[in-house]
Amino acid sequence: MRIYIHIFAIIICSISLLKADLLKPESSQFISYLHILFEWEQEPNANMYNIQVSTDDNFVNNILDANTSDLIYIFDDNQINWNSTYFWRVRPIYEDNSYGEWIDTFLFRIRSSNMGQNGVETYILDDELIYDGLTIMGDLSDDNRSIAFDKNGKEIWNDFNKNFIMNHINQYGQISGCSFNNFPENTGAVINYDNEYQWKGPDNVYIDVHEVKSIPNGNYMGFIQEYEQGPIPLGDWTNLYRGLGYEADGETIEYPWYGQAIVEWDENGNEIWRWNPFDHFSMNDYDIYGGTWWNAYFEGQFDWMHSNAFYFDENESAIYFSSRHLSRVTKIDYPSGDIIWMIGMPSAYNTGNQNICTDLGFTWQHNVNLLENGNITLFDNGNLSGLFGQDATSRALEFRVIDNSYCEMVWEYTLPHWDTEQWDLFGPWMGSVQTLSNGNKLINTVGSGGHALEVTVEQELVWYADYNITEEDEDPGGNYRTFRIPSLHPNAYSVVFDNFNLIDSEPGIYLTDGNLKILIKNGSGYKQIYNYAAGDAEGWFDNILSEQIMIEPYSEIELQFSANYNSDMTNFYFEIEPVYHQYDAKNYIFNVYRNQITGDINSDNTVNVLDVVILVSIILGNGEETLNSDVNLDGTINVLDVVTLINLILS
Repeated sequence: MRIYIHIFAIIICSISLLKADLLKPESSQFISYLHILFEWEQEPNANMYNIQVSTDDNFVNNILDANTSDLIYIFDDNQINWNSTYFWRVRPIYEDNSYGEWIDTFLFRIRSSNMGQNGVETYILDDELIYDGLTIMGDLSDDNRSIAFDKNGKEIWNDFNKNFIMNHINQYGQISGCSFNNFPENTGAVINYDNEYQWKGPDNVYIDVHEVKSIPNGNYMGFIQEYEQGPIPLGDWTNLYRGLGYEADGETIEYPWYGQAIVEWDENGNEIWRWNPFDHFSMNDYDIYGGTWWNAYFEGQFDWMHSNAFYFDENESAIYFSSRHLSRVTKIDYPSGDIIWMIGMPSAYNTGNQNICTDLGFTWQHNVNLLENGNITLFDNGNLSGLFGQDATSRALEFRVIDNSYCEMVWEYTLPHWDTEQWDLFGPWMGSVQTLSNGNKLINTVGSGGHALEVTVEQELVWYADYNITEEDEDPGGNYRTFRIPSLHPNAYSVVFDNFNLIDSEPGIYLTDGNLKILIKNGSGYKQIYNYAAGDAEGWFDNILSEQIMIEPYSEIELQFSANYNSDMTNFYFEIEPVYHQYDAKNYIFNVYRNQITGDINSDNTVNVLDVVILVSIILGNGEETLNSDVNLDGTINVLDVVTLINLILS
């Protein structure tokens, strides 16, 4: 991300704290969530704030009337409904508990629900063991949508007809995914909860729907289809291809194959790095059991790899990625692209003879992830589990790779299927596994119309959701991935300036102890990284400061800048931007005043006869007024100020 350090002549055009305003929701804004982030600007001299929300503009039917010392308020107690209009307002509360005028009154509108005809049914089996938060699901069925809901199944957010399929949410709450609206322009994108695009891939480039996300260096990564000609192997399909005029002899290079290149872009969509699978994988490794060559006959091209997930590991500078049609997970070095290892099926199954950990037995998998402890998780779809003498079985797996040569299974959960339980959760496509902070696993499977399950380490099912995506209960759904998130609004934060008051009818700060203090509060359930820059016109604060801070969820940090005075007043500016939510940058500019001792006319930190001499000179028109010239604070500089000053000295 970028923090722009402005020269002072430019910064005076920035936002000024001359009048407080309501910020979020904006006036007449349409929103698609029920947990509302309210935000307003700091009011001079305010000690607290009173916020009211009502269903009418006269504020007779208030659903919220609360006091807070913060500049943000997240209202999430289920009194907001879809297809409704609300009004909100804020006023300051002063130190004497008196109220100021209402800053303003705004209305906002809640759009329609996008839960689907049958909704989401949730079942709580052990409330105490459920990991708190909301559940968000990206749906790749006909609807192409994303929704978030609480543990009781109440819809909290949706993508409002953006046809956005969420495929990743990072540790800072950044939402990545794909939309087929205006294809292919939005196929790799990042949005916020206001459904505004924050990043999109390059123009006219199709980014694969399965995975796109930011990586730690600030760039973005995703899959792009890469094509080469290859042979048609011998098989039961041979005569079909020969009927089309192909040799289909397993040797002639004649048919289009495609795999997924891993591509890195900068924030402007410029390609930075590419890993081409045809340069590293052998075309002798391919699927012969999963029906891919039958599909290729009808599609006119062979979906060789069907890569569907990757994890970028900053610590090792490595990328882990999943190739479904090869039943393979590969670890490569970044940026060299060299293969470190490949985990897959035994060599007898034609997907390679260099695979390690062949005993893990996963096939046609999804959603590979690396945990902080170095273990790997994935969703084993199990499409080819029949090759190993099993019924069609899907599993959630956690394992570790040891010495880059063998593996140890740490945890596995086998999803119930038709011959063992009353429901069949076998997921032939899609799927995800998320490890929650309490150790539970949130498992997403398309089985029986789509389900999400929360399971403890001891394999106790404590909560599950039935997505009801399909007409028939036994049909697989289209729920691509499901994640548990701590909250909406990862961008929720406030900036509060200490001693922010009205000075000569203008907002500003008096430095009571020579230090300018700024309180940064992270109001979200995610830890956040912020870049900030600060400076002033007179050089009180060592010219320009530019730093980065990290704030834990629902926590705060106080910044403190020590002033080196060379004047009575300076213009101060402050800019701050969340690294992963740049759309919510904040900019401030206002006057900062040197703290003055009453009667210290010449600002030498002493009140004596010299101050009397200077004050008399000012009254006679032979000197310039200073901040402390009006000693008795009556708005006029005259002989009464001299009398007051002499009394101060004598006392």
